[in-house]
Amino acid sequence: MKFTSLLAAVTLVATVASAHRSHVQPFGPDLAHQEYQVPTPFTSTSFFAGSAAHPAKAATDFVEQQLTTSDYIVKNAYTSKHNGVTHVYFRQVVDGLEVVNGDINVNVDRNGHVISFGNSFYKGKGSRRHGGFQKRDLTVASIKDWIKQETEEFMEEGRQLSFGRWGRRPLREPKPEVTKPAGVVSPQDALASFARFINVEIPRPEDMDIVAANPSLRADKADVIMTKCPLTATGEVPVTQAYIQTADGDLRLVYDFKVEMKDTDNWFHTQVDAESGKVIQVIDWVSDATFNVFPMGINDPEEGKRKMVKNPHHVPASPLGWNSQSQNKNFTTTIGNNVFAGENRRNGQDWENNPKPEGKVGKDGELTFDFPLDLEKEPSSYIDAAVTNLFYWNNQVHDVFHHYGFDEESGNFQENNFGKGGLGNDAVIANAQDGSGYNNANFATPPDGQRGQMRMYVWDITDPMRDGDLESGGPANSGCLGWGEAGGMGEGWGDFFATMFRQKPEHDYESEFPMGAYSASGNGIRRFPYSTSLETNPETFKIMDQSQYWGVHAKGEVWAGMLYEVYRNLNLRLPFTKKWYTEDKTKYANTLALQLVVDGLKLQPCMPSFIQARDAILQAEKLLTNGEYQCDIWRAFTKRGLGPKARVIGANFPFGTVRTESFDLPKNC
Repeated sequence: MKFTSLLAAVTLVATVASAHRSHVQPFGPDLAHQEYQVPTPFTSTSFFAGSAAHPAKAATDFVEQQLTTSDYIVKNAYTSKHNGVTHVYFRQVVDGLEVVNGDINVNVDRNGHVISFGNSFYKGKGSRRHGGFQKRDLTVASIKDWIKQETEEFMEEGRQLSFGRWGRRPLREPKPEVTKPAGVVSPQDALASFARFINVEIPRPEDMDIVAANPSLRADKADVIMTKCPLTATGEVPVTQAYIQTADGDLRLVYDFKVEMKDTDNWFHTQVDAESGKVIQVIDWVSDATFNVFPMGINDPEEGKRKMVKNPHHVPASPLGWNSQSQNKNFTTTIGNNVFAGENRRNGQDWENNPKPEGKVGKDGELTFDFPLDLEKEPSSYIDAAVTNLFYWNNQVHDVFHHYGFDEESGNFQENNFGKGGLGNDAVIANAQDGSGYNNANFATPPDGQRGQMRMYVWDITDPMRDGDLESGGPANSGCLGWGEAGGMGEGWGDFFATMFRQKPEHDYESEFPMGAYSASGNGIRRFPYSTSLETNPETFKIMDQSQYWGVHAKGEVWAGMLYEVYRNLNLRLPFTKKWYTEDKTKYANTLALQLVVDGLKLQPCMPSFIQARDAILQAEKLLTNGEYQCDIWRAFTKRGLGPKARVIGANFPFGTVRTESFDLPKNC
């Protein structure tokens, strides 16, 4: 299940600058015969469920009967739920090898009719299996044959294979009779050629080893793996043998490499000619993107100005950047793998077709989202800037929390989980200036595999009105945590995270933070600012017995105030850092506080009470820092009445509940 309300209404988070990128202009063959057609409806003779043809069968029938080819594999197929169209993607195969730019995509409606298709299959000689191509490189083929033979001998000898280790077994030199054809470069030399192309030198290509790969266990379906490669952090590069079509109609044998660079933010997919060593095609799966937004530390327009932030994504969380879902699905609007952000002033339900700002594409392929913002005018005049801000901050929240454990296996929000576990196809739908209300925000967080939906509203308290998309934090509608103290904590986590992400080095124990002060003007939307002063903020555990604290928003204030006290106590012993992606999160107060709260969310039971959530955070600290900060955390909770002897009498309902406060520390403190 997802961390319910983990993100709440925390729509604004920023990040430190990411690593630099090597600017390599993507290029490849321009195929004159590539086509896209909307043909006369073609219906498969095969039927599914008694009426409509099975879409995938209709697509394959169409390819074989109408396009007269059977040399292919199906790479992907999925159905768009909103319109019922099934998209089937085919890859051409020649002599047993894929043609990397030989693709057919067929679109089939819910009735089994092919409504359109694209085709870039190679049409020259040899388009049939084994036809016309006798000079196939034996380097990778012989390696695969040798691996197969070694595996069979290995099994015959009665030795047991250890699952997970096979596929990383170094190869001995191939048998003498297995030789490489003259004029064909080795995979090592081909990769070294690509390295020189991007102005990087591999000193000794021959030192790189080739090991077996089990394609059935690998997302990249590599033939073999090149190890000891100095270009990548893991030292590994997947290698596949393939063909590629050239612009002059030739078909060339190539090595296909996927190179995730360790010193830059590039992730290259390249094909190198197996005979000449020439780089034929390069694609960088990571695209540059620049956003004009309010970055971390600037809570709202009254605290500072927007800044142009370049490549803010965190690679482990968003390996292809924020505007790509896969190597073949890239966007120039506020759509990506984590978030679909758009304008919804008319309160429509067709979120996929809501207007979205279009980024400007530069000559080098860089995307720039830079739109005018005049706060003296009504919010409708700067909708593109607002959507950009919403897209940016949602992605930042995704990436930061991924670093702290809210990842794919934990049920985060992503379209493509990159084979890391969990269910995909659940990016957040983020609606800016939503027309369904005013002066609020909400975030629905269904189970993993279903899209979360965020609605940000315009605030009409001021003149001109203000846009909640430009402020960090705010109210949330926490349906997933239910009622009572659990529902209140759903609100409180949102306020706490928003308060944490607006921290600056100059803030200290005396600093105070109202919530929603920009959108709502004045003192904001909470009764008191978040503060360590009991005079400024007098809320303690028992105050929730009062009728004005029966609602989840009010309970959330109390919980967020306690968590803020935890952070400030840690900050008395540990410094603050602006680097939220630090590896050792125990060295800094803000990163440790965030990690402990996120870990507590994983440890606590469903529908937790304040006491149970407190105990989960204390347990998280013992697990992470071995009790070093137990007393600091106890002092924070005890100050607000949630000490070790705090109790709740009565049912956990809005009324009839009596709380007993505890202000005494445990004996060991």
